[in-house]
Amino acid sequence: MSTPPHPDLPETAAAKGRPAFPRPGSSLDHALRLTPPARRPALGLWLQWWHDISRIPHEVRDPGVAEAKLGWWLQEIAELAQGRARHPLTRGWVALGLGEADGVPMACWQQQVEGMMQLVHQTRWMDEAALQRHMLQTTGAAAEGAARLLGVRSEPGLAAARALGQGLRQAHQLARIGQDARAGWVMVGIDWLQRHEVRAHQLSKPERPMPAGWDALMAALHVRARDSLREALAQVNALPSAEANALRPLVYLAHTSLALNDAVRATGDTVLHQRVVLTPLRKGWLAQRARWGWLR
Repeated sequence: MSTPPHPDLPETAAAKGRPAFPRPGSSLDHALRLTPPARRPALGLWLQWWHDISRIPHEVRDPGVAEAKLGWWLQEIAELAQGRARHPLTRGWVALGLGEADGVPMACWQQQVEGMMQLVHQTRWMDEAALQRHMLQTTGAAAEGAARLLGVRSEPGLAAARALGQGLRQAHQLARIGQDARAGWVMVGIDWLQRHEVRAHQLSKPERPMPAGWDALMAALHVRARDSLREALAQVNALPSAEANALRPLVYLAHTSLALNDAVRATGDTVLHQRVVLTPLRKGWLAQRARWGWLR
């Protein structure tokens, strides 16, 4: 029996026999429910599109097929800019009547597709700087789009959203470091691996004992994600109250990522063998604190 679809999203996933998006009790589900009702349909479509695009490199193992799918999306975005659409998600977007002035600039859509194309072919990152640029191009742009749909328009507000997106991706990739490595992606800059004397194959096929530099590498990745998220939250807190409050769904996601980041750090090398996740109770409690305005 399939899960009922989210009340503010089209039934595209359910109609294809897939679980509804967002999954009830997930972080994205809580974030969407923290959104004002009038803004929820557009943000829901944006989050679902972001989620679906991000899955393509991971689910389509043939690089040529994955690139073709992403190329189709680039064409669809060009059509969307002209007010035309073929996919249920983009048709839903057209139905909302959102233009670039009150919606998401086409550049934010295109950057994410192009970033996913890069990921299809880029399984190793020669340096950390290139990986961070990729994070800003993809999850940073996705967070900026979400902020715009939440009513944020100032450049400081959009910059804070992009910084939140980068921090979210850092924590997400730390939690998936073993899972991604087994799938063929080493989502740590090679320069960082070399600095800590950890080899890429030791992430995909870990053996105990781990190399001497493993704990220092994990500590560095943990600190990087934690500091990025805290700095982004400080940027949010420096905004006028109206914009800071508008970003509450992203602030909630930042706090779930901080909690996840700490949980991963506490598990040692467990994250290389299985994915670490927060419990539904923890996610729900953080969402309630965000609803009360207790998260900053």
